[in-house]
Amino acid sequence: MAARDRQKTKALSFSERLTRRLALRRRKWTSGVWHIRQSHIFILPNRYGFYAGFLVLASFAMGYKVQNNFILLGVIFLFLVFMLSLIASVRNIQGLKIDVHIEPYYFAGQMHHIRLSLRKDQPAFNLKLSGPMGDMVLDLSKSATSLLVPVGKLPRGVHEVPPIKIETLFPFGIARAWSWLRPPGDVVVAPMPREQAIAAYPRGNPAMAQKAEQKRQQNNVADELGDLRDYADSDPPARIDWKRYAATRETMVRDHGLDAQGEMILRQPKGDLENSLSYLSGGLLVAERIGAPARMTLQGADYQVYDKPAREKAYYALART
Repeated sequence: MAARDRQKTKALSFSERLTRRLALRRRKWTSGVWHIRQSHIFILPNRYGFYAGFLVLASFAMGYKVQNNFILLGVIFLFLVFMLSLIASVRNIQGLKIDVHIEPYYFAGQMHHIRLSLRKDQPAFNLKLSGPMGDMVLDLSKSATSLLVPVGKLPRGVHEVPPIKIETLFPFGIARAWSWLRPPGDVVVAPMPREQAIAAYPRGNPAMAQKAEQKRQQNNVADELGDLRDYADSDPPARIDWKRYAATRETMVRDHGLDAQGEMILRQPKGDLENSLSYLSGGLLVAERIGAPARMTLQGADYQVYDKPAREKAYYALART
């Protein structure tokens, strides 16, 4: 992956490498929505822009020498076209608002994506994103779009989101304007899960599952584990699926009937580190699928996985090990 990143860096022009370094050093996108302002934009003529500039200078020199007013008027027209192209390119990007969504965790061995949501008060045209996996055309003709941006097949670990360039050649293609984005947050890549049959995982004492349920009730947390069923008067309010209630007005609760079998015990096996981490990752995935709590032991530390935040914490520990 590092070799691939170096190849991509070498493919950038000198101006792109320089502006990327300046942009990432001076402007930090730490949270919320990123608003591209005029100071965030870089602009340069491309090859055709230099041709147009040379034509303007040559025409001006010839018109001045022969004192031909028609040639001088043509030079003024070409100069105005050139300047308006620069202004329109900047305005096409300026005011763009960008939001990012990064999943709490990913698994190694897969292509990893982040979701970018872009919107602008006015439609924008001829835009593209350039990232580590190539170029992507943006359709902002309706002032808003959302797309998955691939960031590559990253190995297990916690990685920064690579820089992403947004660029335009609007309107005449003789100048390009661009801005660099570094979305906030980390890409947490957990080990590739190696799942086994449910019976292959030992189960703990049912009393431990009751403690986990009591902790859920004390914290007033209704997690995503278990099957839905109709609400009964004896059910605690914390077990109600409030998201479903808001969407359908149906009062349903999460049934943790599998908890009576006890926690799923996941101990780090001896041997190769990556294989043992894949075993633990697969066990967490199986526990999530069947709706059972889990207790994971990793390098002497215990992780009680009984809700979504605890599961994310366990995957983060697997990624950082």
